[in-house]
Amino acid sequence: MTPKEVFQAAIGLRPTPRVPVTLLSGGVWVYAQLGKSLQDSFDMAPAASAACTIAAQKRIRSDLVWCAAGCNNLVLRAVGTKINFHRPGVAADVVEPLLASPADIDKINLGDIPSDPGIQAMLENTRILKKEIGGEVMLGISQWGPLTLAGLMYGTERFMKLLIKDKPAVHAMTAVAAQMVARYWELFLDAGAEYVSQAEPSASGDMISKKQFIEFALPNLKKTNEMIGAKPFAKQIHICGDTTKFLELIPETGADAISLDYKVSLAAARAALGGKIAFLGHMDPVGIMQIGTPEQVREDCLRCVREAEAEKGGYLLMPGCDIPPTVPLANIEAMVDTAYTCLR
Repeated sequence: MTPKEVFQAAIGLRPTPRVPVTLLSGGVWVYAQLGKSLQDSFDMAPAASAACTIAAQKRIRSDLVWCAAGCNNLVLRAVGTKINFHRPGVAADVVEPLLASPADIDKINLGDIPSDPGIQAMLENTRILKKEIGGEVMLGISQWGPLTLAGLMYGTERFMKLLIKDKPAVHAMTAVAAQMVARYWELFLDAGAEYVSQAEPSASGDMISKKQFIEFALPNLKKTNEMIGAKPFAKQIHICGDTTKFLELIPETGADAISLDYKVSLAAARAALGGKIAFLGHMDPVGIMQIGTPEQVREDCLRCVREAEAEKGGYLLMPGCDIPPTVPLANIEAMVDTAYTCLR
């Protein structure tokens, strides 16, 4: 089986000859190894940026390659938010929120999204990746989920207060944010991506209650998945922190897979999700992937495989979030080598 076929089988809840393995994003890591920022990746020729991704893929051997990895904030820049992509080793800084008041959400022009030069560069990059490696590996595209995206436009701390003080404003803002997610996805699906993901850290169980998740996050995660319909091969959700208290609700979003933080028990995920949707995770990106030794990485990956009962299918090995730019290549290689050999 090709890496792409292994990935597809696991998302389809079927047993695989080895454990599927991937990073979550990894774009900042790739360019940091070259001393470059994400802005550099937009400024260079698309063929050059695609070559960087392909060279990294040859070393990493991931079953899934993320297009425009680490570039979620491009959609914010496209609608007018001031974003700094220039710092090597940093995905992006929101220089200042776009919206002075919740009502300003009505001023956003979704038609501006395709014209951002960074998005245009990454779309051409994606077309090249599709041609060069798209038959061998799955190509994915990620964007913030509606709750997180609305918070970044308004200021996350101020936005979280609205969940209590002004619920209609939250619903209005996330409705527009959901459309932004779908518009962004559509562009990259048309360019060759086949797998979509919503990263929704503002829906973490460490930040909101189960009641708030049901009221604000669940409907919007479902809405974006409905908007994109059957265009992608499959749909993923990533939520940082502890999602245990509402894990059983995730299949209601229409997602085919959920990416789990290291705070979530993989045994609990198997119990809650087994036979419903696939799940990915969940080594600690810092405590294991960044500062651990290759042997410690291997041991933790083996723990994940055991706890997730990987031999049953529907599980993919992955760090619990995007990795820091200083993660040693040897540790990534240890993760992948373990996935390739642990079921033999």
